[in-house]
Amino acid sequence: MQRGDQQGKYISDQSLAPLPSTNYNTVFSQTPIPVEPAYKEPGVVAFDLNATTPPLTDPQTTMQRADEINIIQQMLGDVQTSAVMLIGTPGTGKSTLAALLFRRLQMAKNSGMVAPKYMVWLTIGTYTTLPNIIAAILAAVGMPDNGLFLLKPEQQVSSLLRALRRPSETALIVLNQFELFLHPETSQGVAGRGVLSIFLDMLQTDLGSSRILLTGYHSPYDENTISNPRVRSYLVTRISLPEGVALLQHRGVYGTSEEFSFVWQRCTGHTYALVLCSALIQLGGISLNLLLNSPDYRPLWSGDVIANLIIAIHYFLNPTQNAIVHALSLFHEPVSQEGIFMTITGDTIESQQRQGQENVISAFEHELKLLTQVGVIQVVEYNDHTPGYTLHPLLRQYTLEHFMEDMSQHGQTGNVPPWPDKNAKGPSAEKAERLQSALIAGHVQVAAYYEYMIHILCPPREQRNSLQDIAPIITTLRHLCLGHRWQHACDLLFQEGLHENMVQWGAWNTLIGLYTAMLPPFGTLKPQDEGTVASHVGMLYGRIGEHQQSKVYFDQALALQRRIGDQHGEAVTLTNQGELLRIRGEHQQARQNFEATLKLMTAQPDFQLKSVVLHNLGLLSQQERDYTQAYNDYVAALKLATKLRHQHYTGMILTNLGMLLYEQRQQKEALAVIFAALQIRQSLQDPTASLLERFLVAIEQKMGSEKYTRLCTEALDIQPQVLSRFVAPDMRQ
Repeated sequence: MQRGDQQGKYISDQSLAPLPSTNYNTVFSQTPIPVEPAYKEPGVVAFDLNATTPPLTDPQTTMQRADEINIIQQMLGDVQTSAVMLIGTPGTGKSTLAALLFRRLQMAKNSGMVAPKYMVWLTIGTYTTLPNIIAAILAAVGMPDNGLFLLKPEQQVSSLLRALRRPSETALIVLNQFELFLHPETSQGVAGRGVLSIFLDMLQTDLGSSRILLTGYHSPYDENTISNPRVRSYLVTRISLPEGVALLQHRGVYGTSEEFSFVWQRCTGHTYALVLCSALIQLGGISLNLLLNSPDYRPLWSGDVIANLIIAIHYFLNPTQNAIVHALSLFHEPVSQEGIFMTITGDTIESQQRQGQENVISAFEHELKLLTQVGVIQVVEYNDHTPGYTLHPLLRQYTLEHFMEDMSQHGQTGNVPPWPDKNAKGPSAEKAERLQSALIAGHVQVAAYYEYMIHILCPPREQRNSLQDIAPIITTLRHLCLGHRWQHACDLLFQEGLHENMVQWGAWNTLIGLYTAMLPPFGTLKPQDEGTVASHVGMLYGRIGEHQQSKVYFDQALALQRRIGDQHGEAVTLTNQGELLRIRGEHQQARQNFEATLKLMTAQPDFQLKSVVLHNLGLLSQQERDYTQAYNDYVAALKLATKLRHQHYTGMILTNLGMLLYEQRQQKEALAVIFAALQIRQSLQDPTASLLERFLVAIEQKMGSEKYTRLCTEALDIQPQVLSRFVAPDMRQ
């Protein structure tokens, strides 16, 4: 990364800093007035969610389990129930049960029968945060909020609660794989999951006629401590013997009634174990009788049967199938056929076609289809009805733990799977190192695929309006870090302007996750970049209220920046830390930080940073009720921002200048300035503009529509005159 990029790095820091003043924050946080949505048609926002459609439930291969579906539907219909959680061990069929119910209600709705108005399916992923889920639900039920990520967690949950309680706007929300929220070890340290308790408390309240269905390993509630629980649990354990027999028969397994009974017992009626058993029979070309009675397969039925079945399946994979399964294990989310192919070959299908490699493509597509048909690979249908491919979590985890090991029969001397030796010691250090190297190389290949997709799926930078527009970049960064390409990830993040975008949209938790993956002890960066990233993380942690973490990262950043003589980076860090100190009421220390920044800039002038510091000093003076000094600081900051033609800062400074005038009871002048700020922020599609709109709605309600309309007209009449006090006419565009 060239050093010129440093200019762009700190800019986005300051798009955190000049958020509305304390008085403004107080107004919008206490006035939860809904704003008319920008669009009417509900849609599902799928950022960091693995799926927005349920898994396929083909009656030819999926047991319909009508009795259990009826029970769950009755539980959801209870007026004293707000949510039902399907619990059970992995592979028992919880997601399938939820999908069967979901599709039954969809069919009822399409037939004009009684059903929820809105039906939302969300499969949680490794990196999903609670705001992701709330944003997706609100969009799907027709109440999107562009400023949602900038609200406090309590306000976000309140917005969701209001949406679900609307009369005649009933909704069924399915949160599949909710266990990823409840098991920190599977979330890879994602920031922002600590607010889960607020969401869980909401589930125990009255949701009106809406209901939430969750799937997970166990209930997050201690039922002994809840007097009137509104969340009920349904334990999913196994399928019945007749259902197990039907499942195997539908998947092409032949045998006697006695053999079917034996295999059902040995699999303990576990749905996924029976699916694996049928896949093993199909891939190995062996009979059910041989599987049950041959001495060679006796070890299959002792110990961890599912793990043994997975070992056996790997043994019968041919080289192409083996490559497909191993490639898929690297993905955290469903992926297209193209993604699997590029991860294996490093080339696109189109490029291979141009090179006349149709035989390679045909073999790949044939084996992918076969693995899907036998149930080794699962299919998720995207909203555009194209397929995405994924592995069951149990199969994925085992494959990662034995990544690139040749477990196939082509690497074995015998004719039976290499059953694990119960007395064998753990993997040697050399073997563990080879495994790590293979995983690193694999993630680099996955990152290359997503980096290729950036140019296909991401709009140009100036046209990006939401996290969904940059999702391929974020996924690229994650795999680059997993592939130990931390500096490449850092360079790409800043080159694509992700910091600026994600800070403006309020995706602070996601950004923290990206940054911390690059910093020690997980990653390594060039010293100057490490200081910058640590400074960013300090600011972001401060914004989400984790002040101790914030201080740790700020201290790290300042120590490093002073050691390497990065005065500009130090100035930015002091500014960001000062803004957080101001928000926390530590005014004296905040002012010391801002003054130290101005002193550092005497040697290296930076008018953009100076504008930000003056703006922050204005906020500080306004809090201290030194209105004259606040006014002077705002005007000085505004003149610099307009001269530099930085519209985002101009809109923010005008916002707080308008709030200052309003606080001084100069209502007409205040609205004249606020309307100018709102126009700028709306033109930039700034999600925080909705908060300013709420403030204006609150004013109208307070003074009445007639008086408010008259005041607005007068404010617009004097707007050119008011603005002329602050900026030259040619700078107001």
